Amino acid sequence: MDMAASTKLQAPSIPQPNDPDNSSEYAEGDNTTPPKSENKHSIGWSLSRWKWEIMGMALSFSSFAASITLLAVYHGRRVDSWNAPFTLNTFISILAQTARTSLAFGVGSCLGQAKWNVFSTRSGNLALFEAFDEASKGPWGSLSLLYRLRSWSLVIVGASVITSLLGYEPFIQASITQYGKLDKEPTSSVPRPSISQARRLDIGSLSFDTVYFNRRDTAPYLVYVQGADLGLLTSVYEGLSVSNMTVALPHSTCPTGNCTYGSFASLGICSSCVDVTSYIVADRQQTIPGETVYTLPWKLDSNFSLSTSSLIKNLGSCIFTSQVEKTISFNNTLNSTTFAVFGFLQPASNHTFYQTNTSTLENVVPKATECGLYYCTNVYSSTILEGTLNETLVASMSNRDMSSYEPYDPTVAAPHTLYQQFDYPRSDLQLFIPEKEAKQLGLTDDHTLRFNISQATIQSISYLLGRDISEEPSFIPDSTGSVLVQSIGASKDLNAKFRAIAESMTIYLRGHDYEGSAHYGVSQRWVLHYRIRWEFLLPPLSLTLAGCFFVMYTIWETQSLGLMAWKQSTLATLAHGLDAWTRARMREAYLNNTEDKSAKDISVKAERFRGGIELCEAPSSDASEAAPYRDSRVV
Repeated sequence: MDMAASTKLQAPSIPQPNDPDNSSEYAEGDNTTPPKSENKHSIGWSLSRWKWEIMGMALSFSSFAASITLLAVYHGRRVDSWNAPFTLNTFISILAQTARTSLAFGVGSCLGQAKWNVFSTRSGNLALFEAFDEASKGPWGSLSLLYRLRSWSLVIVGASVITSLLGYEPFIQASITQYGKLDKEPTSSVPRPSISQARRLDIGSLSFDTVYFNRRDTAPYLVYVQGADLGLLTSVYEGLSVSNMTVALPHSTCPTGNCTYGSFASLGICSSCVDVTSYIVADRQQTIPGETVYTLPWKLDSNFSLSTSSLIKNLGSCIFTSQVEKTISFNNTLNSTTFAVFGFLQPASNHTFYQTNTSTLENVVPKATECGLYYCTNVYSSTILEGTLNETLVASMSNRDMSSYEPYDPTVAAPHTLYQQFDYPRSDLQLFIPEKEAKQLGLTDDHTLRFNISQATIQSISYLLGRDISEEPSFIPDSTGSVLVQSIGASKDLNAKFRAIAESMTIYLRGHDYEGSAHYGVSQRWVLHYRIRWEFLLPPLSLTLAGCFFVMYTIWETQSLGLMAWKQSTLATLAHGLDAWTRARMREAYLNNTEDKSAKDISVKAERFRGGIELCEAPSSDASEAAPYRDSRVV
């Protein structure tokens, strides 16, 4: 028991301010003139003590500026345009890490200096002094300092910067994203993509012969021996197939599988159907009770009519002619490009209706329709995406140049109709697109706006249809009639059927001279591009500016207070640390394991002493003035 008592550590005696043994240590008063070393140093000398921090801020700012510049240069550019051995993200990461590390060094060093600046102007407990020192070491210490600072101080800026630097590099990295889009492929690397276009139609053949029908003829007639284009006839029958109505596409090439052809115009065949039921003439037969003959007044030699008895049998009637001037809706031949017209007389209702209403059939008029095929210019917008052609018909027009398709012999006065059994040699029929409409449709100056159709084409197409379809009325359905007429007449939607025929013929005509008149487009490839989300760079920019401001402010404050830049120096803390009285109290607290409580209770202030400063216990008045720096929450 006595041995234990004898070996028990004894607390050191605490020197008192009035102790004679320490009188020499406290002999000098506050009014003593500071030594020369305590005077304010020159700005140049002070800045030399901050050279590494200034260089760190310059390196941080320049690294961040280099990142911004590099990102701005590559914003929107192709990913494959970066040719370095490492990725753009890696290079940006290096710059961001350099900027963050340099910024952390400068701000952390200034937080270490801030403890001397703060405690030289006001008092605070030792726990706060230690919090300043820990804050200069990293985010956790900065968070602790922010917790202990109860009043506003610019130290908060530095501590907040150190804490927020954890997200500095991730935000810069998050600003770099990628997106894909179709880019133009250089024509030198791949063949030019093309799509069929008809600028001039010249199919079929004509042979000429001189025939004088009477002595008054002053010019020879042209006798036709037409050679029909069987490919065109095939396209007509393909248009009758419902399946081909949706899959018929023009010929095109696209080496990359993604191409754009823009807007372009091409010759084609168009269709139009008109309801002419109101023109039907009804003739009640006196010799046959209940029988009425319905006639469509075409000016043909053949009578185009349908009787009540045919309606009861659910029969219709169809007629074809190339003499469009003898029809009802297509008889304007002055500027017409129509080359074929079909007339239809069809039952207005189903077969059962006519059989059950025979007593009132004279009041039921059949439905009459005229459908014409004519030459036109179509404006298309075409693209190929992933190997699939998408073509949109933007506009269609049939503007005929009235000075075209004229006889070569100026003395001959020939009609403007396109088809005549005997005709004179003529110039090409020309269609055009007005310049105003061309601009509205996006057709530039290098696009063709005038299109030609040869006389051989006009006569051959009319001959082709007339050879397969007689200009005599035929019943529908009728197994002995033309297959073409029977197929068309059986359709419930004549508009759709003729539109399909016209589109099929157009596709054939566009591809007839593919090599000579193809329209060329632009090849594209799906390429990844850089996209910079600039909003993600705002936090790093704010931290960089705030850090630079805090460093500049700390340098200025240190110079204004006449202090040396001790920063985080351990030697400075040893040389200018606690006075003997406070040091003895803390030693006793460590022996009693109450150092944390004592650090919160003891309030100190940096006082000038013997050529420097020293942390001395602050009087109660100073402690009360420094209340914002006391941490009552943890005491």
